[in-house]
Amino acid sequence: MAACLILCASSVWAASPAGSPGAADLAPGWQALDTASSQPVPQTPGNSAPATDDASPAETDATDPPADAEAADDRFAPITEGKSFDIRIEAPDDIAKFVERYLELKRYQKVSDISLPELRDLLALSETQIRQLLGTRGLFTPVITQQLEEAPADGSALPQVVITIDPGQQAQVSSVDLQFSGPVTDYAPAQSQLAQARDLWTLQEGEGFTQDAWSKSKSQTLRGLQAERFPTARLDSSRAEIDPDHSTAKLQALYVSGPLYRYGPLTIEGTQRYDPVIIERLAQVRTGEDYRQQDLLEAQERLLDSGYYDSAIVTLDTRPESDPDNAPVNVSVREARLKKLVLGVGFSTDRGPRTSVDFTHNKDPLLGLRSVSRLQLDQKLQAFSSNLMSIPDEKLWRWTGGVNVVREDLDDRIQRTEQLKFGRAKAGRSIDRSYYLQYDHSKTTYETGDPVSAQALSGHYTWTYRRFNSTTRPTGGFGIGLEAGAGMTVQPTQEPFGRLVGRYLGFLSLDRPIGQAFSEALPSGSQIKAAAVGDAPAIADAPLVVAPTAETYARRRNGELVVRLDAGGVFARDGLVIPHNLMFLAGGNATVRGYGYQELGVTNAEGYTDPGRFLLAGSLEYRRPWLRDGEPTDFDIVTFVDAGTVANKASELSKVKVGVGAGMLWNSPVGPVQAALAYGVDAKQFRLHLNLGFNF
Repeated sequence: MAACLILCASSVWAASPAGSPGAADLAPGWQALDTASSQPVPQTPGNSAPATDDASPAETDATDPPADAEAADDRFAPITEGKSFDIRIEAPDDIAKFVERYLELKRYQKVSDISLPELRDLLALSETQIRQLLGTRGLFTPVITQQLEEAPADGSALPQVVITIDPGQQAQVSSVDLQFSGPVTDYAPAQSQLAQARDLWTLQEGEGFTQDAWSKSKSQTLRGLQAERFPTARLDSSRAEIDPDHSTAKLQALYVSGPLYRYGPLTIEGTQRYDPVIIERLAQVRTGEDYRQQDLLEAQERLLDSGYYDSAIVTLDTRPESDPDNAPVNVSVREARLKKLVLGVGFSTDRGPRTSVDFTHNKDPLLGLRSVSRLQLDQKLQAFSSNLMSIPDEKLWRWTGGVNVVREDLDDRIQRTEQLKFGRAKAGRSIDRSYYLQYDHSKTTYETGDPVSAQALSGHYTWTYRRFNSTTRPTGGFGIGLEAGAGMTVQPTQEPFGRLVGRYLGFLSLDRPIGQAFSEALPSGSQIKAAAVGDAPAIADAPLVVAPTAETYARRRNGELVVRLDAGGVFARDGLVIPHNLMFLAGGNATVRGYGYQELGVTNAEGYTDPGRFLLAGSLEYRRPWLRDGEPTDFDIVTFVDAGTVANKASELSKVKVGVGAGMLWNSPVGPVQAALAYGVDAKQFRLHLNLGFNF
């Protein structure tokens, strides 16, 4: 009969060294304590210590180094400057590195007065620990031999411990039995959630058993239950039945969903300066609806993004005395200061050094509105803007109005623009929308000749859809921006015109299967339709781009292709004078690198560069992580090709200017910082370009 071991969630095992994988779960031998039932397996080279279970939703990361490894060394004294003995591990490379990383025996290398008999005793304990470590990888039948080679009499070398490991066959999962109980099994709206929770179990039949995959599957499935309707769901019991003779693992887990929770009243703490109705509207939590963890996260994001609060915590009251069918939603905030002044300095390769002053008043004394004003000065651009915003309504729309005054020095001309806006805007987690009336007045003064002035009144609608996997350091996903407008020129003549602008930015991961990478980098028709009409449920049901973690960043090897496209057009009678800020220029960091800031335009009769009516620009950039000792660092190697053109007729957009270059990108804690040297093929010169942060 095959010897086997049953690993239960309620088992209590003797602890292995702190910091090693599954330290709280593994035992020196097959002996299980408390409620675990087992058939003991003799400790022979053909048998192994058990891998175990953990009922906690927290994952065990078998690759992380011991958190206290450095501190633990200090417990041994006296300490030598070097080592008292050497260790050599003979095993497959991945096994040798893994065992060496966590081997407890290494700590004793710094004990100066260790004797050979003591070292032999340590070897017995070392074999037990090695079996425990291999067990976390599903290796339950390793052959381990340890040999102590004494130091030569002349003292030319240290004693050496030679550890030889034949890991044997990894245990394969032979069956998976997932069981669920509670309202989740018979509540019709939760059936798709139940199916998704099952899909989140990643350790399937035929796969190799590891402690990490076992713990990860259990915690992911539990989180799938807790994410919607059942926040108090728990893993009631679980076990892995290991058969070392046949290298198989039978897995079983029982989840209890707990009661179905629905939203009750909103309770608010921390408001003093600002009307609590702001929180009620931004929370968007409706009494009687089923609980969704994402609802509370989005409510928290909206509160923080509003500018009224420095911190916000939104939680569901799941205490035993709370009624699950009418559970209170608790909102605790720390309000932002009424006034805020921010001074800034910076540098751009397009416009040189700059300074800025930002002033925010969250409750204007005249109208009670939120006002945001900004003054920016640099070598080429001087700008002032001020905007007023009402508090959002029940559907998160708010009234906005503002003024913008800009002066730009574009080498051969000076362009001045005054702009007034009034309209409505709605900022969402994935979609921003706005519609507004706009007045524009521009005046362009050339080095010689008469200035050109123009005025226009127009209406615009803008729509932005973002689906990146990170707001600061994306490696997948896409963004789309659209703007449509129409209006009348006011001066020098009164004639109609139209304006369309579109842009796209996508990240195509080369570390994912090509089909998955394309599906993440390109929007589907259903996504565009749902986003265009504001169908929030349809967008929420669409497959999400998986957010990167420290682990996924560490797995980057091939990097990403970054694709950017920009297109725009102004449609009007030939010769109609339109404010220059409604038309297009290209060149510089944001469009075509290798050329100067706003250098690409249309040459007028006097030889000056004017904005054009049509824009077409694109970029293909390859980012590959810089590897050190085979592991990715925080730096990427970047190569790119940019191309773009500006024209007054669509037929002339074929005259494309090209820039090529390479550089480095540092993934800093505050976002990507890129430095690149670009060569303008038509300009026949090199330019340095610096970019900080990510924004779409």
